[in-house]
Amino acid sequence: MALAAQTTETELYRPVLGSNSRHPNGWPIRVIVGSQTEARHNRHLWAPTHLVSIRAPASRLLSMIELPPERHLELYFGDATDPDAPDAARAEAIDATFAFIDTLPEDAHLLIHCLRGFGRSTALTLGILARYMAPEEAAAALHTLRPEAKPNRHVVGLCDAALGLKGKLANQALRFPAKVWKA
Repeated sequence: MALAAQTTETELYRPVLGSNSRHPNGWPIRVIVGSQTEARHNRHLWAPTHLVSIRAPASRLLSMIELPPERHLELYFGDATDPDAPDAARAEAIDATFAFIDTLPEDAHLLIHCLRGFGRSTALTLGILARYMAPEEAAAALHTLRPEAKPNRHVVGLCDAALGLKGKLANQALRFPAKVWKA
């Protein structure tokens, strides 16, 4: 625990980009991505200013970070990879996420987490990254943020479609998980 006490906010939320002129407020992508268990256990250390929570319908958040509703986007979809599954993610969830991201102030510290693993959170993070960089760069950045990422293929496909990337982001998602990232 001594190491955690020595960790600073700057080290935890190191910006992915030095500057981001493509974001309405210049947010340089300060983000942590993980599971609900990690978020719950590290909520005081991570102390995000903004939160995206992904959970299946009829599930609940346990002892999470208290933030005003305008700083907490709750998304309800399961980890299904079949787009026809009743609890599969829909395009509206991606649109809501991108709209939420557009409201972040430049100094925002965003935590994206999902219940039961981190496939949906890493997929959504990959989509967010791809809004500001090429798919190859977005995948490399995700690997840096979460080396053991295994993005949900369906959620990545929705992000790919929303961004008009014609399968380029989905192809990058196939490279996960990877112990070493090769450009």
